[in-house]
Amino acid sequence: MTGQRLSEVLDGALAPCLDQLLTPALVIDLDAVQANIAATIARVGGEDRWRPHLKTSKQAVIIDLMLDAGLRHFKVATCDELGLLLRTAGSRAVDVLFCYPAQRASLTAVLALARAHAHARVLVLADSPAHLDAIAAWSRALGHTSPLPVMLDVDLGMHRTGSIPAEWRERPSVPEPLVLAGLHGYDGHLTWAQREQAQLGYDALVELATALCSGPAAPAPSTLELVTSGTHSYAHALDHPGLRAGAWRHSVSPGTIVLSDRRSHAAERDIGLRQAAFVATRVISAGPDRVTLDAGSKAIAPDVSPPSCAIVDHGELEPQRASEEHLPCRVQPGAASPELGRLLWLIPEHVCTTVNLYREAVWIRGGRYVGVGPVGASGHGCGLPDTSLVKPPREG
Repeated sequence: MTGQRLSEVLDGALAPCLDQLLTPALVIDLDAVQANIAATIARVGGEDRWRPHLKTSKQAVIIDLMLDAGLRHFKVATCDELGLLLRTAGSRAVDVLFCYPAQRASLTAVLALARAHAHARVLVLADSPAHLDAIAAWSRALGHTSPLPVMLDVDLGMHRTGSIPAEWRERPSVPEPLVLAGLHGYDGHLTWAQREQAQLGYDALVELATALCSGPAAPAPSTLELVTSGTHSYAHALDHPGLRAGAWRHSVSPGTIVLSDRRSHAAERDIGLRQAAFVATRVISAGPDRVTLDAGSKAIAPDVSPPSCAIVDHGELEPQRASEEHLPCRVQPGAASPELGRLLWLIPEHVCTTVNLYREAVWIRGGRYVGVGPVGASGHGCGLPDTSLVKPPREG
């Protein structure tokens, strides 16, 4: 930057298309994305130690930048994310963990995608010993007989999915056609400050991995991967001696850091992240002590308590609780209200849920508008054939 304020840089980038730009709009700075990817690879110690979660980016243009940087290991939570990754990778071999407890319908879709992209290695996640048996039974019923790599989901204290280490210790083998590929221990309940709690969880994960590799029919440790840690705990995992020095491969899986957001301030300082995702919004109502923007809960961070965002270069505006299409902001006493129609820029508190709200994103690079493209894995698909051109049957 040349001394300009960030809002001025962003205004200038979109100046050629402002008359056509409908707001709210998701805007992605591709230079910042590329810088964040490179900085994260350097911080974690190489491409093989980072398995980014694509729940944040959901865009082929960003996946391409990851692949160009040498990343080949990924996590996804939906079939749409898996399909987008495999299509974007093309002939490039990738290794992707479907890190969500698949049920029969989603497992069917995952296996179909894996068969259609033979160059890719697709792993599934087992939530519990009972779920492990169910995956094996469903796979056999679907005619899948080739080895299917599975990771065991280990509950390290989040109590959302997975089973505690003691339950997995009682189940040292996996049924055919599954093969044990590793352990997944996500610690999303912990913050940057909870280092000791994180280390205790990693101790338990390492102990379980060692136990699972001790029997005569157990896999060699070198064939296993231990996957841990999102944006708020990756540094704790990188420092853990058992994870770092074990015979297995260890990877961390933060995804938010690709785009960054307000909640990632500690990671931003640690890695040197740049803010890459913004929501462009306009003032649609202005009063002496209040302005309202067109970026409500359907436009930015619907899952967080207010404030859902920060307004770039406008500290005098305090975002209040949003309704669906409106974001009221209090104007600090003595400050001037932005004029009606003024373009403002928002940094989301939580970027992952923000990106998921958009069907397309505006791209800037080098301080210039460079195009628009789809957010190819936003929302949820049902997996059924499109019958939008078929009239539904009438009742009676």
